[in-house]
Amino acid sequence: MALTCETFLDPPGPRIAPGSSPAGRPSVVAGATPEALLGILRPGVQLAIWDRPLPAPLRRGAATLCAAPFAAVLEAPVADLLPALACRLPPGAPQSLLPDIHGLALLFAGLTDQTRLRLRLEVVGDAACRRFHVDAVSLRLLCTYRGPATEWLPLPGGAAAARALPEPPPVPAQRLGTGAVALLKGEAHPGQAGMGCIHRSPPCPPGGPARLLLCLDEPGRIPLP
Repeated sequence: MALTCETFLDPPGPRIAPGSSPAGRPSVVAGATPEALLGILRPGVQLAIWDRPLPAPLRRGAATLCAAPFAAVLEAPVADLLPALACRLPPGAPQSLLPDIHGLALLFAGLTDQTRLRLRLEVVGDAACRRFHVDAVSLRLLCTYRGPATEWLPLPGGAAAARALPEPPPVPAQRLGTGAVALLKGEAHPGQAGMGCIHRSPPCPPGGPARLLLCLDEPGRIPLP
């Protein structure tokens, strides 16, 4: 059973990928506007993608921040996330990413009806989660500001299927675009047990560019380091 791929609120209308499943089965929703992310609220949708190009100031800021290893992990009220993150940036780090991160946090908080969020912003120099897996969370927002972005598989079965996957997997992996914003359903989402989105960090060859990854989660599900 494959996943259904379609556009959402994106002219000229829905586009179904060849060989997709019939309506009602697990699907992926994508579009060029942030409204595409509303698709994650549909029953059966595992992944919603807002495909967007990154403006030059954000690309430059991400490249500068990737100059050295860095990670910031925090949980705070949405209104306090931005100043809390700013205090954790390396000295002299560019501030250009902060408004975009704040906007994504507001968007995620609105979709999940949360007043607090868990935020992780880190420079990843290798494949941090190189095995395909499903997150033990309800919803997760991912955005790769620099470097190759998250890969996902158009397969059903959730965590159990991910654990049983051979290497290489039986279908080609799909990759998000750099700068794209993705919402993924995990195994803890209501009614989603055994149906979470199968994904992984992309393979990173030695000497390749470091990745800058933003991850937003609902609060209290993952202990802070």
